Amino acid sequence: MNLTEEARYEQLRKLGQELHIPISETFWELEVRNGDGEVIQRLKQRSHSWVRNAYNHMFCQLAGKNANYGTFGAGYLNVKDTGGTLRQATAPIGHSDTDIDGTTYGYRGPAGNDTWGIQVGSGTNPESFEDYMLQTKIANGVGAGQLSYIEQVSHAIAYDAGTRVLSNTMVRYFNNNSGGDIDVNEVALVVNQPQGGAVYGKWMQARDKLASTVTVPNTGQLKVTYTVQLTYPA
Repeated sequence: MNLTEEARYEQLRKLGQELHIPISETFWELEVRNGDGEVIQRLKQRSHSWVRNAYNHMFCQLAGKNANYGTFGAGYLNVKDTGGTLRQATAPIGHSDTDIDGTTYGYRGPAGNDTWGIQVGSGTNPESFEDYMLQTKIANGVGAGQLSYIEQVSHAIAYDAGTRVLSNTMVRYFNNNSGGDIDVNEVALVVNQPQGGAVYGKWMQARDKLASTVTVPNTGQLKVTYTVQLTYPA
């Protein structure tokens, strides 16, 4: 973590509390264990990479505004799913009465499912606000270059009364039984939720390029943790 940058974030957090402006922050951490269960690599970064889909989702919810048709870009309220299809319906993005804490909708991808939840990839392209999918997703499986996607852990909500920070921690494990080492260079959060009204699908909210490659050895395990937090006013 960059200490200079963290000091600026601390100032921003306090300013948000003072002015009653919502300040959200996101962190992710990758931890690699070898076949003997020993931690051999750990990487933690602050996420700066919420993409256009996430901004449109947030605006629809805060403004109470329906999505609309148009191209994918500035001035339009819609989302592009991980298949590249533009989605919208006559309701706010993400608006529904479904349970998103379970493994049917939301962020908690089921076991063996690499289409949503926390995803990992090997792509090295820089982050882009217009990203809607990983550059090169690592597929679920036990073949060459594949990782076994474990069911995403139940979310853990915590509140720090001193700082007035509410946080949600999301964790997913990936096992490597491919027969060789696998390099991870990018991670993503993909939600399975309405893309407006009853139009369901998978759309990426964040894509983060790792500062350095994380290598998962054969018979090893990767743990990816995303923490999303919001500072409440004083």
